[in-house]
Amino acid sequence: MGRPLERAEVTVQLTAHAKVNLGLSLLGRRGDGFHEIDTVMVRLDLGDQLTVALGAPGVRLRVAGAELGIPPEENLVYRAAEAYLGACSSACGVDLTLVKHLPAAAGLGGGSSDAGATLRALAQLRPAAVDLAALAAALGSDVPFFARDLPAARATGRGEVLTPLELPPLHLVLANPGVAVSARDAYGYVARYGGPLDVPALVAGLARYEPDYPNDLEPGVIARVPVVGEVLAALRGAGLRGVRMSGSGSTCFGLATSAAAAARAAADLARAHPAWWVRAAKTG
Repeated sequence: MGRPLERAEVTVQLTAHAKVNLGLSLLGRRGDGFHEIDTVMVRLDLGDQLTVALGAPGVRLRVAGAELGIPPEENLVYRAAEAYLGACSSACGVDLTLVKHLPAAAGLGGGSSDAGATLRALAQLRPAAVDLAALAAALGSDVPFFARDLPAARATGRGEVLTPLELPPLHLVLANPGVAVSARDAYGYVARYGGPLDVPALVAGLARYEPDYPNDLEPGVIARVPVVGEVLAALRGAGLRGVRMSGSGSTCFGLATSAAAAARAAADLARAHPAWWVRAAKTG
């Protein structure tokens, strides 16, 4: 009797990594209603966990670790799976299990990263001649970055035009006060537009732990969600550098000179602010 044939891969487990924005400049509003942006997005070692398994026809999603308050069909993971299977005309279905570790509406790209991980998993399980970048862009402005799983990139356009970057390894402390800020609201608060990022100067500043990067969304969010200003002040008070709000908030971050320094600062902040979500992280 011969050996049984090996079964094709039917399950993939991925980390849907968080990101921070090392600078976010808004250049103006586009004709399609989106904003023209210039930002540096950097992948972190923190994230949600996603399991994708081929199954009977249809899409089924189970979410653990958080109560998102929306039907499964409205989740970006579900929508990404539907979009991919529809684009490749696959008769198979998929079972998705998402374990949330990142806070929602936090400026860390959680939902977009979950969607990007879903596209990557299905491309691995059901390879097909699908325009993954187009599917990602249709799902959201940040999804293309996560669909490519880049360590770092400059993102322009509305976020879908990506130029990979090489950055020095960074240690960070993240703090979120437990207040959700929707991207729609944050962009609606903007009163002033900036200019393009000076990326070479930004990278040189990171190497010296003296970065200078704007976030044009930050002033408007602080004015309407004052606790974000408190988080920024606490991070600076902990001795962190390059303190800034990430994306549309409300998560803020600061840079530490080592993993040990990041761990110490995170522990101190967590003790001082037990209601906040505080984590040490690194890029890559």
